[in-house]
Amino acid sequence: MIRRSQMQRTADKFSDPSVATLGSHSALEIARGAVDEQLRSVVVAKKGRELPYTKYYKTDGDLGCVDNTILIKEWRELAEKRVIGKLLEYGSIFIPHRSFQVYLGYDKINNHFTIPIFGNRKLLQAEERGASQAKVNQEFLLEVAGIPTPKKFNSPREIDRQVIVKASAAIGDKPFQRNFPIVGSADEYIAAYEKEVARARNKEEGKLISKSFKSAPIQEYLPGNTVNINYFYSILTGELEIMGTDTRIQFPWGEEMGHYAISPKESLIPMMYSMGMQMVEACKEYCKPGIIGPFALQSVAKENDKLLVYDASFRTPGSPDSKKSPSTEYRYGHEVSIGRRIAMEIKEALRKDRLKELVT
Repeated sequence: MIRRSQMQRTADKFSDPSVATLGSHSALEIARGAVDEQLRSVVVAKKGRELPYTKYYKTDGDLGCVDNTILIKEWRELAEKRVIGKLLEYGSIFIPHRSFQVYLGYDKINNHFTIPIFGNRKLLQAEERGASQAKVNQEFLLEVAGIPTPKKFNSPREIDRQVIVKASAAIGDKPFQRNFPIVGSADEYIAAYEKEVARARNKEEGKLISKSFKSAPIQEYLPGNTVNINYFYSILTGELEIMGTDTRIQFPWGEEMGHYAISPKESLIPMMYSMGMQMVEACKEYCKPGIIGPFALQSVAKENDKLLVYDASFRTPGSPDSKKSPSTEYRYGHEVSIGRRIAMEIKEALRKDRLKELVT
């Protein structure tokens, strides 16, 4: 595991740091936020997917938001010497998001990606679920935080209603990609398992799929309105902010297509802040140094104005639209994206000579 002290020493050498990220997910939001706060932006983009960063939104005078681009042929190159060297030349503080986790993988993130990461590197893998993942995962953190969640089932034999099986793809170039079948009985669970295992092209892949599916949490499926609560916790001030709320749109086959902002009624705001602080305190205790910057709780509406949290993430959410909900306008008097809030935190840390506190 890359030591935090090593990354802090690296960050301390940056007199004029850049904000860097991987070209996918929320890269443009992160880059726009950096430029709005007069910081340089760097995007590592894969060839074939580079045009948003090298052409459409490349900085050109007052237009655009991507100052510098590093091109790679394969995602794994992100942790290789050439790219690491370029990121260090730019004085990069790297902002993680879901694509970074999925495409690079935790072994390379934890052991080979020697660039200071904004946030808690150890918390990234906590987003994954199931017994095959780290002990301190989102299920554990939600439980110790006392945050209400949908009913859990310990065995397929207990299934007596519609449930969602939170398995990962396990194989291919996106092994952590979500692959969640919905079933209503033990027989349907077995059928879904067999369908998943049939994707395997060899025995080794079959073992990986089987392990992922059998260890996956089984959780009550609650159809209804969902709300993603996007937070920012500042370790500079010790304050929690709700950056916005949104919900997602999915393709017919279930993969995420996009998000749109929503405005929850004000009576829900105390509950949202309470759940956010419960998670902040749990992470401080069980995954030091705790949450640094953005995180999100995904919830579903239940009767009596209750929200049940069914998912958690500990990095930049893929919700650039989130700023269109009124939360940041209430606080700052104008819209503030999560990308810009990250840049604001970096600038304040530089002013106070506390940049090393933000990185791991």
